[in-house]
Amino acid sequence: MTPVAAELCSSLLDAYVPYVRDRVARLGPNSPPGLDAAIDKGRRWLETALPDLLGRPFPSQDRGPLELFQEALRFPTAVLERAGYQAVPRDELVANALPGDLFDLAPASSHDLGEAAWSAHLAWGASKAAAMTRPV
Repeated sequence: MTPVAAELCSSLLDAYVPYVRDRVARLGPNSPPGLDAAIDKGRRWLETALPDLLGRPFPSQDRGPLELFQEALRFPTAVLERAGYQAVPRDELVANALPGDLFDLAPASSHDLGEAAWSAHLAWGASKAAAMTRPV
């Protein structure tokens, strides 16, 4: 994995737990049973998925790192569903783009994850764009 990819991976992993806790706290004052374990499971999933993706050559990266971050939210989403939380109203465009994001947990951009994640994501994107447009 390149240094810029490693920085992105680290930044996204660091952002995951506090980001999820903040988003869930907006749904209500009480955390549902099993939320801590679900957040931990999501982070552990990311610890495997992000290096797998970002360690590949750019042309082989078939998904974006933010997409993986969003996918890791399925673990806390499942806990919220089991606890009986009601899905939140979402814009039709957002609902179509992220149909499994019933509780509006998914970040719209890496900027939502904090300055470190946003900067690392921009640096990685610039590095990928440069590599993909370089003449062979």
